[in-house]
Amino acid sequence: MDQRPLVIDADGHILERQEDVRKYLKAPWKQRGTSLWPSGQPWDPELFGRLKFKYSHDLSPAEQVKIWLDVMDEHGMETAVCFATGGQNIERLQEPAFSVAVARAFNDHVANEYNNRTNRIKAVGLLPLGNPGEARLEMRRAVKELGLICFQLLSQGNLFPLGDPFYNPIYEEAASLGCALALHPGRGVPDEVGAGRVRTFSEIHTYVMPASMLLHFTSIIYNGVPVRFPGLRLAFLEMGCTWIPYWLDRMDEHWEKRGEIEMPLLQKKPSQTIKDLPIYFTVESGETLLPEAIAYLGDDHFMYSSDFPHWDGEFPENLDSLWNHKSLSLETKRKILRENAMKFFQLGIERRQ
Repeated sequence: MDQRPLVIDADGHILERQEDVRKYLKAPWKQRGTSLWPSGQPWDPELFGRLKFKYSHDLSPAEQVKIWLDVMDEHGMETAVCFATGGQNIERLQEPAFSVAVARAFNDHVANEYNNRTNRIKAVGLLPLGNPGEARLEMRRAVKELGLICFQLLSQGNLFPLGDPFYNPIYEEAASLGCALALHPGRGVPDEVGAGRVRTFSEIHTYVMPASMLLHFTSIIYNGVPVRFPGLRLAFLEMGCTWIPYWLDRMDEHWEKRGEIEMPLLQKKPSQTIKDLPIYFTVESGETLLPEAIAYLGDDHFMYSSDFPHWDGEFPENLDSLWNHKSLSLETKRKILRENAMKFFQLGIERRQ
């Protein structure tokens, strides 16, 4: 086997602490004692301690960076793009001014406490999605002043499906700035997708995350978001990729019968639209039909994700099994492990001023 390239992790995580974010809140919000982001039913992801996060939620940013760098050195990873864990739920805050203040504090926190400690970790930003005008301003500030390269969109707690014109200012600004947007699944509002009465965490975790992602994926594509904003780079994370052929077959069928009226911005069927545009997905190395899904869409659209340090992440086994996958070509593996993430996040490219 050829030597494995240095890997770019397109979806790792930090375990941010509210007390660290709170230090960056401005007055009068820093005097407020409430939680900085909503929480839902207190499920037990660690299953009475049987399933563990790879490190403690109590660690400082400096301690987390140290662990990340050690792990990256051990497993040949050059860069890790890290998403929020609890902090992503600020998108569900209902008070407009508070959500803006917390988003700004979070972005200042990750820029200073993670990204400024090493150029190998790229923690992504958050936006107050309920206020697209303010989200647009915060995106511009965070890119130009803090150097953030990507912003995380959550699949739960949004006012509208993410293809709605309500969010046009966010997409327009991202395309103008050249920063990436990545939709990440959440599970905190299960009633949004019909699971409000579910009684076990396994049902919630299995169903709610992909169901909510499919809603927004459908909305974004049918409403022509990547067509209306040329150059916009979008990714759909942490739900694998073998759903893609099935779902795009359904979407193509509806486009053929109803597209002229209900999807007027799509001049080509959804599957071809995605093949032609910078839209990306992360893979799970153990997916049974992984080679078929990659062949269906083309290997330019897929990236590697460790999901480290989450309790359900399969790193480093998923990295080794992907590199040793017998049904994927060497060229495809190199694209997934490095080249596609370089393009999506525009790593090594000077930011627009």
